[in-house]
Amino acid sequence: MDQAQRLRELVDAGTPRLRVVAVTSGKGGVGKSNLTANLAVLAARTGLRVLVLDADLGLANVEILYGLSPRLHLGHLLDGTATLDQVLVHGPHGVRVLPAGSGVQALCALDDVQKLQLVAALDPLEDAFDLVLVDSGAGIGDTVRFFVGAAQQALLVVSPEPTSMTDAYAAVKVLSRQGGVRIFDVVVNQTQTEAAAREIFQRLSGVTDRFLDARVRFLGHVPRDENLHRAVMAQKPLVELFPQSPAARAMGAIAARLLGEPAPAACDGGLRFLWQRLFREASPASP
Repeated sequence: MDQAQRLRELVDAGTPRLRVVAVTSGKGGVGKSNLTANLAVLAARTGLRVLVLDADLGLANVEILYGLSPRLHLGHLLDGTATLDQVLVHGPHGVRVLPAGSGVQALCALDDVQKLQLVAALDPLEDAFDLVLVDSGAGIGDTVRFFVGAAQQALLVVSPEPTSMTDAYAAVKVLSRQGGVRIFDVVVNQTQTEAAAREIFQRLSGVTDRFLDARVRFLGHVPRDENLHRAVMAQKPLVELFPQSPAARAMGAIAARLLGEPAPAACDGGLRFLWQRLFREASPASP
């Protein structure tokens, strides 16, 4: 049975029609955007209406991976020079993308007014999508905390590098304490075997369980695969260009696990998750 068929059966079995997932990492270069782009295609193949919100502001990784060259981006939406319909672009298999804009320094950090403008702009999309994948920036900056804290689920991508492990722990610490995130689904990327990936996860979970009020769960791993580099160079999703490659199969398994369980009831439908996040930020601190 192919991956798309497996995922379709999961969706038809009654998976909730709304899921908002933020994909993040402690550091850049661990494959976060690539995983996001491929998960979006896998989900769209099942018939889900998928939006990728490129929240890695100023870098535009997702549209590059899809081979897109959008004329407009999030900055035009925020300054009122373009409408949401004008900014959204079509990606592979019906995936819609809200581009971040490449090299736009002004987008690297959103102030409170811009966050409100973004929320107001996205409000018409409330019933237009079944899955929203937020490709957040790496690290622990304010904009990352905003987007990851707003989502129903946080998917944390780590690699075997020692710096990735250290930065992943820092991300869990800050996002749990300041962003309100309590559960992180972890994907270990660029490993040789699942056993090696689980060993890396155990090291991360060992310190998070001991020192933090947050829980990490092993969602899966993506093995090293030269086909991934070839897909990036071709600006095509790996799961489309090399669907039987080891990394593509692993991503299919991750998508099946992600979509195969009910979405957390962390937001009340649609894209109101951003409203709720802003309300939490605006609420006065309890005495």
